[in-house]
Order: sequence, then structure tokens, then C-alpha cells
Amino acid sequence: MRSIWVWVIAVAIAIAVVAAIYLLQIPSEKTETSHAATTPTVTTPAEQTTPATTYTTQTSSQATPTAPAQKEVKIRDVLGREVVVKVPVRRVVAIGPGALRLVVYLNATDKLVGIENLETRPPQGRDYAYVLWAKNLTKLPIVGQGGPDTQVNFEAVLKAEPDVIIMSPALANTPDEIQAKTGIPVITVSYGTLGGINFTELFYSIKILGVVLGREQRAEELIDYMKTLMEDLNRRTAGISNRPTVYVGAISFKGGQPFTSTQAQFPPLVLLNTPSIADRYGVKPGMQIQKEAILKEDPQIIFIDLGNYINVAQDFNKSKDFYCSLTAFKEGRVYAILPFNYYWTNIATLFVDAYYMGKVLYPDRFADVDPVKKADEIYTKFLGMPIYQKMAEDFKGGFRELTEFKCG
Repeated sequence: MRSIWVWVIAVAIAIAVVAAIYLLQIPSEKTETSHAATTPTVTTPAEQTTPATTYTTQTSSQATPTAPAQKEVKIRDVLGREVVVKVPVRRVVAIGPGALRLVVYLNATDKLVGIENLETRPPQGRDYAYVLWAKNLTKLPIVGQGGPDTQVNFEAVLKAEPDVIIMSPALANTPDEIQAKTGIPVITVSYGTLGGINFTELFYSIKILGVVLGREQRAEELIDYMKTLMEDLNRRTAGISNRPTVYVGAISFKGGQPFTSTQAQFPPLVLLNTPSIADRYGVKPGMQIQKEAILKEDPQIIFIDLGNYINVAQDFNKSKDFYCSLTAFKEGRVYAILPFNYYWTNIATLFVDAYYMGKVLYPDRFADVDPVKKADEIYTKFLGMPIYQKMAEDFKGGFRELTEFKCG
């Protein structure tokens, strides 16, 4: 009997040993699997194969049905800086003149996590800002004061926790300084010369932002649309031998400006193949032309930027003799255009103004164009909403002859 119990105990011990060995193996396997899932994979961006971006094969494991997988890319911004970013980014801030405008045009406001204090102002004068107000985006956290040549508020930017900072070159801080102090990738975008437009730089900026924001298709559509408008304006105004002399006054630059504020190669006129009297004097954005030069040239048609209407109206009352010495004022050929510049160039409005100016200058060539309908077509394409009527309410009735400037 005793031997039987010894045998039973031996068998039980053997079973326990086998079970223990088996159980010891299971934690080892689980630990290995867990370690493989949590150890970060370090990837190096591939060599750049295109001017703008280079994709790597690394994708994020945190993709969801509403948040697509991210890819690590190397972006070359307009300053030639190469910046590594995981795209499409999910959180973004845009600082400095013109930066936020492009984010709005690309229909990527859902990614904004903060705005500059300047953008909380009423939208008058900034075409894209009507979208900010319509979507209640002026309630977003403030990431800086805003304005040309201003200092970056590093604390406010860091608090917003963006994945990337989109910036204009017209800030006091350099992109490398901002990137070094925040540890956040910085992409610089540009339209060209401040207060003007360089379509090559603009299109490049839109393309790289399309990649960063996951809006590549939207970027291509917008660029193609602008090219279509440019080709149409060129076609309508090509081959005209007898062109009127033109002056465009009261163009904003870093704030309000007087009637004498103008610029050579004014973009809407360039698209219309039409020189301005300012071209002869090489007037750069932000500069002014002498009143004596305007009197000497005596332009046949004058356009006034409604962004500075009040300045012109006040000066007209003070210096009526000057204005009424100009043929355009005496004969009632002074017209209003919508604000061209406000926190850099209003690109959508640039095209809107061009069609209205074309209608005034070359009515036969633009006989089929209704400037108001064309304006809302353009605004809807850029902003997703028609805003001409709102602009007209905000700016003295919009497109019209300025009959209140009466002489005689």
C-alpha cells in the first residue's frame, strides 16, 4: 500500500514539473511580442527624388478611418530648406503674412489648432478671413500677435502643440531659429515680393502645402484653376494696339495708404496685358508716386482700392484742385476695386479685380462677363463660399464708378 502512495506522489510531481515548464514558456513569448510592438522603428528619409518631397516607406501604426496613415517626407520649402515632416499633419499653425490664407484656400482649416490675434479682427479686407468667421475659427487659441516683421510667441505656439508650423518669410524670426527653439518642423511659404505676387513661388508653395496638409488633389485643382483664369485673361486682351492709360491708387502695404500709393507691374493689369503709369517710374510695393507725376501722365482711367477709400475721400476734400486737374476725375472715369492687399495679397480678389478691370478697360472683350457673377465663381472656387455681396456691403458698394468724387 505504501508503495502505491509513493508511486502516486511521484506521478503528481512529474505532472507539476511539466506544467511549470510550459507556463514558464508562455510569459517569455508574450514579453517578446509586446516588446516588438512598442519598440520604435527609426527610419531615415530616402534621397530626394523631386524638387518638393521625398516619401519614405515608413507609415504610422496609429491610422484610423478618419486619420489616414502618415508618411515621413522631406519637404524643400521656398527658401530651399529641407525639412522632415510626417504627413498628412493633423495639427497646424500658420503664422506671418499670407500663411493662413493658403491653408484656407486648400480647405484645411480643420487642422488649425491656433491663430494669430490679428486674425480675430473683422474679416474686411482679407478674403480668406470670411471663412474664419463663418466657421467660428476666430475662437481658436491665440498663438501670437501677428503682423509683418513681428516676433514669434514661442510659448503660445508650443502650447498649441502643432505637428508643423507654416510661416511667412516676413517675420522677425528666421524659420531655422523657430524650428530650433520649438523642436517643431517649420515650412516657409511665399507669394514672392511682399505686397506683390510671383506665381511660380505661389504655385510651389501651394504644392508643398498640399503634401503637408494631405490636400494634394485640392492643390492641383486650385493651381489648374488659376492657370485657366490667367490664360482666359491673356486671350481676351492679347493683340490690342490702342490701350488706355491707367493708374491704380490707394494700394495697401503694411497698413492703410493714400491715393499716391501704387506699384509698377500691378498684377491684375499684368494679367490684362495693360501697363500702368507707375511702370514708367518703377514704383515698388509700399512706395508712392509723386502727385506731379500723376498730373504729368494724366491717366485716362483711374482705379481706387476700396481698402483705403476713406483716405482718398478725405484727401479729395482737402486737395480737390489736384484731383479735379486729372481728366479721369473731371470726366467721371474713376472706378472702385476690392482690396488687393491685406496681410499680403488677396489672391482670389486679385483675379476678381482683374475681370472687373477688364470689363471697364475693354468692354467689347469682356462683353460676356458679369463681374459680380464671375467674382462669386472665383470666391467659391477659392473659399468654398460666395462672398462678393458681403464684400460689397463692407466696401462702399463694391465694383462701381465712384461718382461721389465730383468736379466742377
